[in-house]
Amino acid sequence: MLAELENDLITHIKASSLGAKLRDVAGLPDLTGESLIKRFATDAPAVYVAPAAFQIESRSAKVHFGIACVARNSRGQTASRKGEAIGPVGLYEMLESIAALFDEAQINKSIWKATAVDFMNDELLYKAGLTAGVVQVETRVKQFTL
Repeated sequence: MLAELENDLITHIKASSLGAKLRDVAGLPDLTGESLIKRFATDAPAVYVAPAAFQIESRSAKVHFGIACVARNSRGQTASRKGEAIGPVGLYEMLESIAALFDEAQINKSIWKATAVDFMNDELLYKAGLTAGVVQVETRVKQFTL
């Protein structure tokens, strides 16, 4: 179930107008620390999808995913956040596009909604010239079984 939902989210983002502006749309790489930051720096602008928590209620589940947006601009942090008319897409545009893309979006059998946006303030990201944020999305899955 989680793999199918993750694939649905990735496919939906790739098919959007934002998807054409990104270098990568994928599941969150299985890396940590500096290895993950190096991957982000290589791939930016990019979007990564990862499952979060889910609650089980009466054979259904409320499933949460985080959609991490990573931006980079050689002109610095401000340009990385805001983007430019000519150049790579900025973090703000990515976050706004993802939130709008999942505003009551029906993808296959699931109806998704964006519930929050979080900014990632991490020294490793900053030193690599990256800005990042996460759009939290959720859906309800009926007839959930373990």
